[in-house]
Amino acid sequence: MSQKVVKRHALTDFLADHLVPDNWELSDDFPGEGVFCVDVFSPWEMYFGGLGVAAGVVLVSPGKHILPYSFTLTQLCSNNMAAYKTLILGLQMVIEMGIKDLHV
Repeated sequence: MSQKVVKRHALTDFLADHLVPDNWELSDDFPGEGVFCVDVFSPWEMYFGGLGVAAGVVLVSPGKHILPYSFTLTQLCSNNMAAYKTLILGLQMVIEMGIKDLHV
């Protein structure tokens, strides 16, 4: 049997063993609990790339403002090495800017 079939059987068995009673009601009353509101902001986004001695980072703010940055690396690198160096430069910029929530 494949792993998916085994997992499906385990989930089915669990649900069959733990049925919800017919008289069970969903309650949204939480006495003694304060209600609070949390603002959720979109994270910043970072796109990066490097090729040879050229490198670029693009930051996109939660308000969708685009901040492009370009760099010249000090030595010719393989494409992977240039990309890694560009990632490090971008992350250093993000840290200096104080950005806490980021998707790379």
